[in-house]
Amino acid sequence: METKNKKPIRVRIAEKLIKDQQELEHLAVQASLGKVEMEDEFKAAKAELKKSIHELKIELKQELKETEESVLKNLEKIDGQLDEDVAYTKESFLIQKKNIVNAINDAKKSIKNSPQTKRTTQLFNAISQKSKLQLELLEKNASDKKVELTEDYEKSMLAATEKFEEFTSKIKEEKEDASKKVANFKKEVAQSYKHIKKAFKSL
Repeated sequence: METKNKKPIRVRIAEKLIKDQQELEHLAVQASLGKVEMEDEFKAAKAELKKSIHELKIELKQELKETEESVLKNLEKIDGQLDEDVAYTKESFLIQKKNIVNAINDAKKSIKNSPQTKRTTQLFNAISQKSKLQLELLEKNASDKKVELTEDYEKSMLAATEKFEEFTSKIKEEKEDASKKVANFKKEVAQSYKHIKKAFKSL
């Protein structure tokens, strides 16, 4: 149930996705310029994910009619991984990255399988997509290969921007019926992140 002082969740998610893309693009530019400090960025990415998980739990409290232990347990697993010491070497970073991604995937599965968490699924997908891309870029940055903003990267990020802005405008107009809104929202988000993933693979 939406609180009166909040925008509809799809509008909030859409606005978050646009902001996330801008931040991912900034990180990519910094990496291409050799200005990414591994320890600082990894610590910042983990702190951001921890904050997002906390906000997700608040949404869950509004949505869940009864406690779902598997959902809450898997969210706690993510928190546990985020509380681990910051990686100081490439090897320890890769281990922590793997553990965080595995915890995210477990939580995603339990949220998706819950009949009570239709809204939260959309929010968690947005959170997890960004976190995974941040970690992937940090892994690229930690390798010996230089991060370069290729022509394919630029085209894909532009396509993502156009797609995000297009469906955000549609959502704010709210002209479709409820069932179509949910189905189309999921499709639009998936298409938009497909462009961003393609962009990051081309780096």
